[in-house]
Amino acid sequence: MDTAGDATPLLLSPPVPSPSAVTGPATATAVTPGGDLNPPGWVSSSPTAAMPTFPSSGQATAPLSAGGDSGGRAARGKRRKSGQGGQPNRRRLRWLVIVAVTVVILAGGGGAAFALLGHRSPGEASRGPSKSAPAATPTAGSPTASPTPTNSSSPTPTPSTTSVATGSAGWTYPRFVDQQAFNNNGDTLSGLSCPSATQCFAVDSGGNVLQASAKTAWAVVHTDSANGLNSISCASAKFCVGVDSSGNAIVLSGGTWSDPIAIDTQAQLNDVSCPTASFCVAVDNNGHAFTYTGLVTHWTQAIVDNNGQLTSVSCPSAKFCAAVDSSGYAFIYSGGTWDSGTQLDTSSGFTRVSCPSSAFCMAVDGNGSYAVFSNGHWTEGPVGTSAVRVSCPANGYCVAVDTSGGFSTYQHGSWSSVVKIDGNNTFKALSCSAVATCAGTDSNNNVLYYEPTKN
Repeated sequence: MDTAGDATPLLLSPPVPSPSAVTGPATATAVTPGGDLNPPGWVSSSPTAAMPTFPSSGQATAPLSAGGDSGGRAARGKRRKSGQGGQPNRRRLRWLVIVAVTVVILAGGGGAAFALLGHRSPGEASRGPSKSAPAATPTAGSPTASPTPTNSSSPTPTPSTTSVATGSAGWTYPRFVDQQAFNNNGDTLSGLSCPSATQCFAVDSGGNVLQASAKTAWAVVHTDSANGLNSISCASAKFCVGVDSSGNAIVLSGGTWSDPIAIDTQAQLNDVSCPTASFCVAVDNNGHAFTYTGLVTHWTQAIVDNNGQLTSVSCPSAKFCAAVDSSGYAFIYSGGTWDSGTQLDTSSGFTRVSCPSSAFCMAVDGNGSYAVFSNGHWTEGPVGTSAVRVSCPANGYCVAVDTSGGFSTYQHGSWSSVVKIDGNNTFKALSCSAVATCAGTDSNNNVLYYEPTKN
């Protein structure tokens, strides 16, 4: 098949293909190099050296009659004069040539027509080449793009799955959490409790409760509408109690946080300790202790300290607790009652106490001194730093953090040298769920993790 637009006609062309076999103008059939241009069964004739051409009008010259009479017009349009003789053989040869040329012209014109028709199906000549339909332009109301996502209402950003970089001495670098509370109101994390290495709860002075199931996944899960929270204690990931500066407690039980429950109408609650889901003790700044035994709306009150404010309490079980105050006294709860207290630190008050069992407790005062309870009595000694928070997950083992971004460990009856892990920031909370497994928070709402065997 000739390519579209070729003006040279074939002397013999195949019949017009049926419309179903015609290829559209946009999909012309390619000819294999060296292949046969004619379908099988067709014979082609080679064009002559001097092929006649079509006139500019596209119409062939009309043929003359093969047997013209003497009174007619000559082939070139001149009338013969009467009586003019001629040579018959030459005249017959001229007519044969004219007829042959006419036949060639007509045959060539038909071949050209066939060649042209072979490229167009019926009706396509008037339509012209088809064009691809342009893509529809979306209207103004069409949803051409996904809507821009709105910001999360959580005060913390979406939890990241990236690992936390390891810092000094087995601690991770500080990681900033609870940003909105800190930036908007200056609220700081004031309490921390980690029932396991992968579950932690924290509270801030703005009343927010934060939960983390991994080192990078902190989020606000509840808010105490009454006032700032000072402490939290979790017996498990399903049971926690937080206490606030208005004397209220909030309880996580059965997957739901309670509304604030007023258990102390006279003072603020400073600390709480829950060894189980059925026993908790909270202490206030008037020397009172409040005990929870399973009914969230009922807490029994006891006067423990007439000398100062109770600053911290730690209960490893429902049968034993230790509490310390701002005047350097320590108190023991055993057999359902509190003792009268022992004055241990005459120069400063205790800030925190931690007891992994009834056989061991550790208290620190924030001025470089400690008091340890072992074998039924208290002894004192120097920590070597201004330790303000301490956590003891096992007898004879404790971790303390100070007001200048340092930490120290207590093992084999003595404290290690202090190592800087958090610049010069003051630590506000510390919780160790096991030996060498701790989390701490500072005054800038950073969280740090201590796992020297895993970092």
